Amino acid sequence: MQAPKYAQPGQPAKELNLLLELKVIADVGLVGFPNVGKSTFINSFAGKACAKTGNKPGVTKGKQWIRLNKNVELLDTPGILWPKFEDQTVGLKLAMIGSIKDDIINTTELGVEVIRFLAKEYPEALPKRYGIEGFPEDGEGVKTAVDLLTGIAEKKNCRKQGNELDYSKAAILLIDDFRSGKLGKLTLELPSEE
Repeated sequence: MQAPKYAQPGQPAKELNLLLELKVIADVGLVGFPNVGKSTFINSFAGKACAKTGNKPGVTKGKQWIRLNKNVELLDTPGILWPKFEDQTVGLKLAMIGSIKDDIINTTELGVEVIRFLAKEYPEALPKRYGIEGFPEDGEGVKTAVDLLTGIAEKKNCRKQGNELDYSKAAILLIDDFRSGKLGKLTLELPSEE
């Protein structure tokens, strides 16, 4: 780039050549729900394990910058949720996919809710995976969902000491199968037909 002529008073003018170098650095922050793969995305983009990952919410404890190259840095952040859900089904769906820590929810009740959802939207999923009879035609009641959880506990031999059925273990097994895709390709929401 050429600048105009420059001269000191009483001196001949000189032309100056200027070289401007711009450094562009991109800072990108990833924000989202807990346990949706923000750190995994960063690791795959970086081509190495830069950010700690896990199959549960809360692995990323704080913000961390990860430099991909001299021009790009990514900010990995912990997942964020609303302080309170207006619609309880939102919280239920987030718990089903693992965005809410299992430590703070009743896994047996969540297992029953997963069974109710599957019975309504994917009635073939439970019989196919566990070899148990599905819901009868009228079956969305609690008793029927608990009966199916009992069937899963029996088929998978989920037992406590004293040969008593372990409903919590059966529910955790069902929830893990649901989250890992072992029950098939499932979706919790469908687009509206409007």
